[in-house]
Amino acid sequence: MMRITFLLFFGISTLIFGQQKTNKLDVVSNIETKMIVMKPIGNNHLAKLLMPFYGFGFGGNLMTPINFGIGLDYNLLFSNVKYGEQNRYGNIGSPTITNIDLYLTHREIISEDFSIEEMAGFSYYRQTNLLVDAENQKLKENATGFNLGGKALYALDREGYQQVFVAAKVNVYFGNVYNENPETKKFYNRSTFLSLGLGYRYNF
Repeated sequence: MMRITFLLFFGISTLIFGQQKTNKLDVVSNIETKMIVMKPIGNNHLAKLLMPFYGFGFGGNLMTPINFGIGLDYNLLFSNVKYGEQNRYGNIGSPTITNIDLYLTHREIISEDFSIEEMAGFSYYRQTNLLVDAENQKLKENATGFNLGGKALYALDREGYQQVFVAAKVNVYFGNVYNENPETKKFYNRSTFLSLGLGYRYNF
């Protein structure tokens, strides 16, 4: 009788815990770091008056078993005013952009070593400049926009914990500078960035 009760209990327990494990949503997370070059394009003050931006970033995302997820990137980028454009850019210099991208992502697994991820989401920017004639005085401007991009990833180990990647992204920038002239307002308020990043990811 005891043996039958034990076998019955073991069988029910195995069935219950096995079902729970099967139904569990296994969310995979990762963190990453990258080096970035970002080029403003178009007829706007960032593209016409500044050099390309260079910097670095940190990020990570959560990925579900159905290969859809959500991600967050924090990037810090630096540039310089083009030679001869100092008067047109204004009494400011040392332009820096802090960029935060929140995005939805989808993964395409190509092979055991290679995968591709597409991204689309919302962007926030803070542009900071130092006033030329005022020590430690800063001019800060906020902007928003959206981003579209993708990553190509290669696994460094058999388990896939470590990966290197190349990322390409398009970021659209909408500022809030006011001017009565529509063309001048557009020149200082809108831009498009093309960026390329090289990075390292750790999955856990």
